[in-house]
Amino acid sequence: MKTIRLFLCVLLSLALFSSCGGGGGDGDGILSPIADLPSENRIWTVAEILLEPASGGAGGAPTCGGELGFKRCICAENVPSYVRYRPAVLECNGNAAAILSERLLEAFSIVVRDTQNRDRWPEAGSGFGGCSFEEANAESPPARCSAFKAQSRFFIGGEMAEVFCFGASGYSPIFADAARFTVKLSDDPFSNDDDVERYCLNGAVNPLN
Repeated sequence: MKTIRLFLCVLLSLALFSSCGGGGGDGDGILSPIADLPSENRIWTVAEILLEPASGGAGGAPTCGGELGFKRCICAENVPSYVRYRPAVLECNGNAAAILSERLLEAFSIVVRDTQNRDRWPEAGSGFGGCSFEEANAESPPARCSAFKAQSRFFIGGEMAEVFCFGASGYSPIFADAARFTVKLSDDPFSNDDDVERYCLNGAVNPLN
């Protein structure tokens, strides 16, 4: 049954790529870099992602990173197949995307972080996303203020996986220092000890799994 649903969604995506459930948000301040990308920078479609078998590593203990006191991550070569990344996805307005499945299908959220552990980038005052300095510098700023936060999310393959669209292309200068994902499995507003998992990227411009 899963194979049939996957096949049907691929056919539907090939016919009309936007029909699988979403896109890259309402475009309010979110980069739409498709026309500005050099031709050699590949942009994936949902159909192509579904057709590409996820490779993936064995998971295991987080052993990568840890500099400056940051918590260690699952190394890129060990990131399991249910965590995928593409630097540009057509249905995300050509922006970068994470694709989660299996045990992470119901994840609360996912953000990109750079080598400085920032998930708010560009910095407050840049005007990214149409945000004022006060909006971007707030305790809980809108997601549109940061390219590293998911601007939209939608299911694909008959809800076998979920795509999280970020606010800029992986080929853009904004993503030049992107280094890893932080996946929050659940959220407790009264706790700072949420269930979080961390996975390294294979570089901002390279697909992962």
